[in-house]
Amino acid sequence: MSTDPLLGEGYRTHRIELGSDDEGPLVATLIHRDSGEAGAVRAVDPARAAGPATSAPPPILLMHGWSDYVLDRELMEHLGSRGHDVWGLDLRKHGRSLLPGQTATEIDHLNRYDAEIDASLRIIGRERPPVLLAHSTGGLTAALWAQRHPGTVRALALNSPWLEMHLGPVTRTLAQAPVRLLSERLHRRPIFPSGTTHYARSTHRDFGGRYEYDLALKPPGGHPFPAVTLSAIIDGQRRLATAGPLPIPVLVLHAERSRFGRRFTEEMRRADSVLDVHSLAAAAARLGPHVRREAIAGARHDVFLSDADARSRAVALLDDWLMTSVQAAPTMRSPRDAEHPDTSASARSAKENLDDL
Repeated sequence: MSTDPLLGEGYRTHRIELGSDDEGPLVATLIHRDSGEAGAVRAVDPARAAGPATSAPPPILLMHGWSDYVLDRELMEHLGSRGHDVWGLDLRKHGRSLLPGQTATEIDHLNRYDAEIDASLRIIGRERPPVLLAHSTGGLTAALWAQRHPGTVRALALNSPWLEMHLGPVTRTLAQAPVRLLSERLHRRPIFPSGTTHYARSTHRDFGGRYEYDLALKPPGGHPFPAVTLSAIIDGQRRLATAGPLPIPVLVLHAERSRFGRRFTEEMRRADSVLDVHSLAAAAARLGPHVRREAIAGARHDVFLSDADARSRAVALLDDWLMTSVQAAPTMRSPRDAEHPDTSASARSAKENLDDL
């Protein structure tokens, strides 16, 4: 356990050993916001006192997208201030978990991420399933996990999840076979080169944006895209599309519009320049009966890395959903437990699990 060099004081990282592949050892990195007492309960908001009874704020586990890492300290601090025990997970071969000599983002099946997700949930505590707050490809991975492991997570908050290919299922169906064949031939070699720098130009401080993040871990054009990774993503989208509905609450936040092109335009600063939001929204609607979709005017691909107005709207929507759809959801706890939640046991459990690492 050590202070996270990227998020700084108040955040600790915990390495999860995952065995090895032919490139060497595999690790994932669990990040924890040190709130002093995991699972602490915030004061009751008097404005909500007359509303429905709510349970204690659940833990939240952040999951990043492709060619990305957990980086949004401001969002994590906000969630922590509202009483959530906040965690983040850098998957194998991403961000803090990318080791020398490894092919960044390489994975041949999204189910392989089960190992680090399961280990993270054990450390957080099996008795308090978290909300997964997952971005882009992480949203696809989180939805697949929730589908195959019912009861392990409280809810899903998906930030522009890559649930479907551009233009929808037809594109995915047409691409699946040729991409699979190319992946068998190219394996971890790139199926196409790094992309445009449009997204970084709209977000990163060095290019006129307002956010600071490590450009080595989240390159402006993304890492070269391994063929096997694209094949695994398309396969994951296919499996999710044919799976049954999710019974848990799901929030999907995304931009109001997409803007693409080889040349950068100012419109890209207030749009999703990575994914087709129409295909994304259509796939999100099929996730289950408890899906809330919100298109945010002026938002970017990562809605929380948008301009201040769109970011504030995204945070407000997340807060409202957590309070009304997650914390207000029926539980098996007695009224006395709801009024006097025993968070000390959860805090001790999380600390003991961390100490076991």
